Amino acid sequence: MTDILLDAGTGEVEVVEFIVKEKHYAINVLKIKGIVTIDEVVPFPNTKEEVAGLTNVRGEMDIVIDLGYVLHKSHTADYKKALGLLCEFNETKVVFLVDQVNGIRRIGWNDIKQTTNIKAETLSVGSLMLDETIIILLDFETITIKAGIGNMWEPVASNEESVPLRKEKIMLVDDSRAIREMLKCVLEEAGYTNIKLFENGQLAKDYVFDLKEKFGSNFKEKIDLLITDVEMPVLDGYSLTRSIKEDHVLRELPVVIFSSLITEELQHKGKEIGADAQLSKPSMKELTKVINMFFEK
Repeated sequence: MTDILLDAGTGEVEVVEFIVKEKHYAINVLKIKGIVTIDEVVPFPNTKEEVAGLTNVRGEMDIVIDLGYVLHKSHTADYKKALGLLCEFNETKVVFLVDQVNGIRRIGWNDIKQTTNIKAETLSVGSLMLDETIIILLDFETITIKAGIGNMWEPVASNEESVPLRKEKIMLVDDSRAIREMLKCVLEEAGYTNIKLFENGQLAKDYVFDLKEKFGSNFKEKIDLLITDVEMPVLDGYSLTRSIKEDHVLRELPVVIFSSLITEELQHKGKEIGADAQLSKPSMKELTKVINMFFEK
């Protein structure tokens, strides 16, 4: 799928549209390593209900999550009639069972209506209308975390350690409420208590550009570092980073991209738009190390 990847910061994304229980959903094409057929799923003991078991994909045993159960509390009856979206989250390969794959769609992040004011555990990034069909863009990171798969978000320090409080001001931008709160807790454990949270890139962009209008180059007295996810409705993290780094005043603001999309083959995207650092979720200890490095320079 590498021939269809879009340039970073264009405000567009390509998604794979698929169907589960007659409802339409989507996933960022960058997250998919392949679409596979399922021959057999071996039940895995002592796992959560949404984990169907293990299947053999290209000689490797990968975990299978049944999206039919995740989204509709209805197990897939016949695995051989299903398709699998092969992805990698939290440093673990995962196959997501779906009923049908419709193809690839190119959309704008500003076309996606954000899922807000519903509940903290929502599994949706947002929704959009295409050809009179409602399509839900799913939060696959949260789905894997809730399923207990992969390397979880670990504490930075033990309870016995004394961490000095830090005065630096940090902006944290992530559309997932659950992940925002996890990140906030981990940063606070590392001593960073002056944190402002934003649920999409547009809100963050409005805030930093408002600081520039009010304080000019002295905006740095109000904010020291920005951490952003990539996949967000309204305005994505790449576009947010590009807008900051192309501004002659705001370009001094360090930007760290923290996303499951950060892989070795996709590092160039963040570099092209001037990101100061890029890290893959869920490397929380590594994130705090990088943040500390910025403030120890």
